[in-house]
Amino acid sequence: MANKKNPDRVNKEFMIRVRVTNEEHEEFIRRAKENGYRSVSEFIRSLIATEKPNQDKSVS
Repeated sequence: MANKKNPDRVNKEFMIRVRVTNEEHEEFIRRAKENGYRSVSEFIRSLIATEKPNQDKSVS
């Protein structure tokens, strides 16, 4: 169903949940606001979108 207020809006079907501490959550909120984002989700998506594909990220 299209959004009547914004027909160009893309409907998102999936959700990723991440557990964080209260301090981490507050930091995400603060940084999102400081950078002009409307939500933490929008801020996190922007961080991920700036990553170059195929970067070698090692998980320790």
